[in-house]
Amino acid sequence: MRISSNNLNETVKLNRQINNEIQRHLKYMHRFLAKYDIQSPEKLALQILKDHYLIQIPIPDPDWGGAIRELPNGKKIPVINTAQPRLYQYFIYWHEIYHLTEDFSNSHEISTEFDLTERKADYFASQMLISNDLYNYFLDLKQTEFINRAAICMDTFKAPYKAILIQLYESAIEYKNEVLQEEIRSNFDLSFNMESWVEIFQKLSLDENLVKPSYIVDFGLLKYEIDSITDTDDRVYNETKEFIIGLEKKYLLVKGKLESGEL
Repeated sequence: MRISSNNLNETVKLNRQINNEIQRHLKYMHRFLAKYDIQSPEKLALQILKDHYLIQIPIPDPDWGGAIRELPNGKKIPVINTAQPRLYQYFIYWHEIYHLTEDFSNSHEISTEFDLTERKADYFASQMLISNDLYNYFLDLKQTEFINRAAICMDTFKAPYKAILIQLYESAIEYKNEVLQEEIRSNFDLSFNMESWVEIFQKLSLDENLVKPSYIVDFGLLKYEIDSITDTDDRVYNETKEFIIGLEKKYLLVKGKLESGEL
């Protein structure tokens, strides 16, 4: 079930039910993250995923944000769809990290539409990206139009539109701000394409790259380790290397077509 203005209250209720569990996981994560001297949440998440053999490839599917694949040897490989806007990629980074640090046995598909069955991972991702200052920050903005204020928050907290609105709605309920609640419900289901977001961000002098795809093709540590093997007579090694090289060529071609508008 996709989150809309019709089930926004249900989503907030579910967030409250899972809050204690997510807060415990956040405490664990902060201890785990202490070894990384990286202050930027999105760059921190990216480094964690790279340490877990992250694959970044552009896949021309607007509803597919990423996945975690489990190999026969038990290694979990996160995959990010770089054809998604960077803000969605950042959110999916933390969504995947939640699953990487939880016990699960099957491959995990990630949707950018915040499926309620994935609410724990989404809620965790929101907590990692969006600070508790969102509510006051939003209210203090001088912009009068709701979308403009939302865009500024997206730029500041490096989080997608709906993630910002869900957390803002929770705070509006907590502070009994019914005017803001209604404003969020009225704007929640609005849909903007990339060009529209770029125009809004340009008008507000925000970082327009955040609402654009990166189209990165990168096999990271996986390719590095394959390239570093010196025993070129090993059949499995040669087959694996050929497979990775083939995938890289395939997605470089996809990248070119996406950037040129052919896809």
